Formats: sequence, C-alpha cells, structure tokens
Amino acid sequence: MARYTLLGINSKELITQFLLLFLLFTWFQMSFISMNGLLDILSKSYTERVGVYAAYYLSYAIVSIGYSILSAKRVKTYNPNLWIFFAIMSSLILFLFTLTGHKLYSFLYVLFAGIALGLGSPYCLSYFADHTEIENRGRIGGVIFLLISLILPLLSFIYESFSLGIFSIFSVIWMVGGFLLLLLLKPAKVDVVQRNISFTYILANKQFYLYFVAWFIFSFVDNFEVSILRPFVQEVFGEAFKVFMLNLSTIIMAFSIIIVGFLIDLYGRKRALIYGFTALGIAYACIGIDPYNIIFWYFYFLINGVALGFFAVIFVFTIWGDISPKGMREKYYAVGSFPFFFMVFVRELLAPYVVAIPVSTAFSFASFFLFLAVIPLMYAPETLPEKEIRRRELRKYVEKAKKIREKYEKAEY
Repeated sequence: MARYTLLGINSKELITQFLLLFLLFTWFQMSFISMNGLLDILSKSYTERVGVYAAYYLSYAIVSIGYSILSAKRVKTYNPNLWIFFAIMSSLILFLFTLTGHKLYSFLYVLFAGIALGLGSPYCLSYFADHTEIENRGRIGGVIFLLISLILPLLSFIYESFSLGIFSIFSVIWMVGGFLLLLLLKPAKVDVVQRNISFTYILANKQFYLYFVAWFIFSFVDNFEVSILRPFVQEVFGEAFKVFMLNLSTIIMAFSIIIVGFLIDLYGRKRALIYGFTALGIAYACIGIDPYNIIFWYFYFLINGVALGFFAVIFVFTIWGDISPKGMREKYYAVGSFPFFFMVFVRELLAPYVVAIPVSTAFSFASFFLFLAVIPLMYAPETLPEKEIRRRELRKYVEKAKKIREKYEKAEY
C-alpha cells in the first residue's frame, strides 16, 4: 500500500500530530475562556480570581510532573487519552454550575480542567517530538501552530455569542468529536530505548537550563507587561487603536510562525532566538524612552508579533524535543512548557502591584531583562546538528552554482 507523505512524514502521522496538538491548545483556550466567564459570575475580587487561577495552574503543575514520572516508568494501565476524559468531565461540571450556581461545582471545574491540561500537555507535545525528525521539526511545528492559531479566535467568538452554559456543552461536543477521531487514527506508540531520566539530570543539563532561563525570562516579562501595557495604550491612544494594534500583531505573528519554522530548520534555533530577544528588547527600550510616541508603538507591535511567533514555535514545539531522547520526552516538556502555561497565574497574582509601577520604568525593566536573556543564549549549544546546517548550506550553494552555470551556458550558446 502506498504511503503518502507531507512535509517529509507519513500523512496519517501528520494528521494525528495535528489533531493531538489541536485538541490540546483549543482545550487550553476553551478552559481559559470558561474560567474567565466563571469568575464574571462568581466575583471579580482579587482574592477569588487568584484562588481560581491557583487551583487551575497548581493542579496542572502537580499532575504534569506526576504524569511525566509515571510515563517514564511506562505504567501499562495509563490511557494517554485520559486527559480528554477529564476535559469532558470538567465541561460537564461547568454546565452543572451554570444550572445550580453551586460553588462546589466551580471548584471541581477548575480542578478537573487543570488535571486535563497537566495530563495532556506533556503527552501531546512529546508525541509530536517523538514522531518528527529534528531537521523538519520546526517547519512541521510552525505549520501546525499556524493552523491552530487561526481557529483560536473562533472559540472566543462562540463564547461571546452564547452563554457560558452553551459554551460548556460546545466544549464537550468538541472534545468528544476529537476523541472519536483519535480512536480512528490510533496514535502510534514509542518504546522506551533509554534509562529513566530524573528531573535533577534535566535541570543540570547545560543545554536545557540555558534555553530554559531565556524562555522563563521572556514568559515572565511578557505576562508582567500585559497588566501595564494594555491599559496604558487604551488610556493614551484609545480603545480603537489598542484593538487595531493587537489584531495587527496577531496577524504578523501568524505570518512569522510559518516563516520561522522553515528558517530554524535551515539555520538553527539559537540564531533566531538571539535575533528575536534583541529586537524585542530594542522595541521595549523605544517605548520606555518615549511611551507617548505613537511611531514607537507601531514599531513595538510589529516586533512583538514577529517575536511571539518565533518564541512559540521554538520554545513550545521545537527546542525541548531537540534536547530530549526519543521515548523519554515527557519530563522535558513538562518542565519546558511550564512557563507558557503557568505564567498567566503569575500575571494575575501580580496584577494589583505592577500597575503602581511607572510605565517608562516598567518598559525599561522589560528591555533590560530581555537583553539579559541573550547572555545564556550566547553560551547555549545549537540544538540543530551542525552537519545538518552545513549539508543544507552546501545544497543551497550547489543549486546556486548550477543556476549560474546554466545561465552562462545559455549566454555562450
């Protein structure tokens, strides 16, 4: 039987990877939207908001680490799609809350939703890495994430168009449909080929912690600045300008996602990250110098959109798969994806305090730390094999030489 390929891998396998990541990120978006809707019903007090976010993200963190430990031992009774069951159950519990208003259901919802994310994120991301080769992981991750990012705004639109109760039922149908498709696709398994790897070993790995430090700094700065940046832009330049620039930045990010996937497979991950951090640091420095200059804000949103696309593809999909051994990647992704999912909680926790910081100081602070994040990247080893970079450069040189020769032969003829 013929095996059709796309982007260098079997088409069925690519569809399976896409579906797993699609379900994971759409679930994350739906649970985040639902949690905000839940808080609108319960209360808008700081204490209650922090409590709900704490229950969600702490359950995610604990379960994510626990699952990665169990997966390393390959507990045979564990079903990888158990996370979908918790996602479905949490949405059903949320529907019960909309019917009864009982606060117990609200607690159970955030608890089950956090467990679903904790089980799903290391499994889906490690599955993606296990079934892609290092030389095409960036472009495949970029294409998949671009397709996912086009769907995410639709979920917000559906929520705004209907009630929280209807949205929770929609979430159930969404996840059940995804689960049935996974049953048809039957995701392949990867046998463990190496010994169990401890978290201590991972965190002591020079290649891992140098990239992780840079990723952690960016995640903290990005979430820290949101509480200051958006209210300031709205107050100074108006709601319409803020919405326009956020939409523009999102569009730019979508284009950069697809471009960066191909670039990092050609030239490596490290170089793209250094350029991204440097450019974003300059953008923050500009708005720090003169936060009332609208030209600087156009420049900032342009660079921010490009940088977000770069960092999402490299840090969420690519780099931890490059570093980790095949079949033993859950712990790497559990730790590596931690800033992406967890920093939203830190943002909510610090929200009342960061607004007291002068905007110029806050943006200069962000610029300083982004430049600081370049230092560990300077010492981090490139994760794309040097021979692969040289092979592609040589291929490009040969193709260029052929074109020059053909052009010369035609001219001579």
